Amino acid sequence: HFSFQDKDNLYLVFDLLPGGDLRYHLGQNHRFTEEQTKYIMACIILSLEYIHTNKIIHRDIKPENLVLDHKGNVHLTDFGIAKFQHVNNAKDTSGTPGYMSPEVMCGLDHSIAVDYFALGVIGYEFMKGVRPYLGNSRKEIKEKIMAKQAMIKSNECTNGWSPEAIDCINRLLLRKPCKRLGYNGAKEVKHHHWFKGFNWKELYMGKLNAPFVLKEEDNYDYTYCNAIDKITLK
Repeated sequence: HFSFQDKDNLYLVFDLLPGGDLRYHLGQNHRFTEEQTKYIMACIILSLEYIHTNKIIHRDIKPENLVLDHKGNVHLTDFGIAKFQHVNNAKDTSGTPGYMSPEVMCGLDHSIAVDYFALGVIGYEFMKGVRPYLGNSRKEIKEKIMAKQAMIKSNECTNGWSPEAIDCINRLLLRKPCKRLGYNGAKEVKHHHWFKGFNWKELYMGKLNAPFVLKEEDNYDYTYCNAIDKITLK
């Protein structure tokens, strides 16, 4: 909203988002329900639609960069490695390996589809409690991505998730960008049959009730804080 400074510090004033980030809540809950995941992903899709319309690729979509407000709506943060979209951007390979698309991993030119791949990783993680590609290094994760297409099978135990949800996440995770859901923009994701009947206008206006209800002040893990830090943070 605005900024100011004194002789020691620069202050940046943002919206108050007291709900914590999704990494914390994923750690607390291990999984989200299909209804919660659809709502969270819908919030992210609206965010992506806005920045992509303005020719910006976020390039670091992950739970740590998704923060909840007091109503449970999800906001996109941390544009530290975001870039304006341009051709010949193969050298722009920054990101978080577990959420990085194959084309970025391989040092190829890329587009807004990289953000939708990361969205697919988040959907997969919310459903199964684990990312589709795991490894201790970027090289290891890249090797796993190149070796096999991650896919949720309809006969896997997915806690009663619908075939439409599985199809949407699988299509977001497709390795070839031109085949990936979202390659042609947010509209094709919003028109996927998993979101049939979803009230995008009401979500945009902030009139929908979020299905993930936050516990009061449940937005931070104090486990590794000392006594002074706890008093300060509270």
